[in-house]
Amino acid sequence: MAIKEVMPPKYSHMIGGPALKVDLHTGAIAEGVLTFVITFLVLFILLKGPRSEFMKTLLMAMSTVAMILAGSAYTGPSMNPIL
Repeated sequence: MAIKEVMPPKYSHMIGGPALKVDLHTGAIAEGVLTFVITFLVLFILLKGPRSEFMKTLLMAMSTVAMILAGSAYTGPSMNPIL
């Protein structure tokens, strides 16, 4: 809100963020499922994944991108920020 107050009016249309594209319940369920899946994938990759640090990093990045793409139809490119 503070940024919108000091932003010149001609640039105010550029400020935006993730927004629900579905109803609140569907968005909350989608975020919960996506957060569970990404947490499970990261845990699995760290514990049972390859020994190479590069491959672990690559697999975690690919799984994060896959979850963001899967959830983009519901909540935009947002996920639980704690991850």
